[in-house]
Amino acid sequence: MKKIIFGVLSALGIFVTASAFASMSSDTTNMYSMMGSNNMGSMTAMCQTMMNSVPEDVIIKATGQVVKVGKESKITLLVLDKKTNKPLANADVVLHIEEGAPMASMNKMTMMDMMERMSKAENIGSGKYLVKFTPTDKGYYTMHTHVIPAGKSMMSMMNNHMDIGIIAK
Repeated sequence: MKKIIFGVLSALGIFVTASAFASMSSDTTNMYSMMGSNNMGSMTAMCQTMMNSVPEDVIIKATGQVVKVGKESKITLLVLDKKTNKPLANADVVLHIEEGAPMASMNKMTMMDMMERMSKAENIGSGKYLVKFTPTDKGYYTMHTHVIPAGKSMMSMMNNHMDIGIIAK
């Protein structure tokens, strides 16, 4: 788990570094402000673009998205290979759950804050992955789900992202 999170942080750090150097000539935003401040600028735009994309390599199906406040809930994800429609048994499924609509809290946190809150879904076999979640309040939650298929680089998680809605009653 720690290796996955460290790898994701490293991959995103490299991506952010490359993006920062590419935009330095036209934008006064420096690397520190992208990673550490609440002014996310181009990072927010990148995340918005990613959110509006369909996963490139996978199909993600979810069950159990209506949950009870204060009770540990189990959400099951089925991850399929998009080309073969067969279950992906050895993928890494990394996620972050936030209260509210997608990216609603983006202006309140840095990229590092977001990465620290990521967790890994439990592989329960046959392309199924288990997410345990205990909502604290009634309302809508967004589960930002990223899949890294076996044999693909960490950066593939950016191309295999899907937001899944959760309703807490």
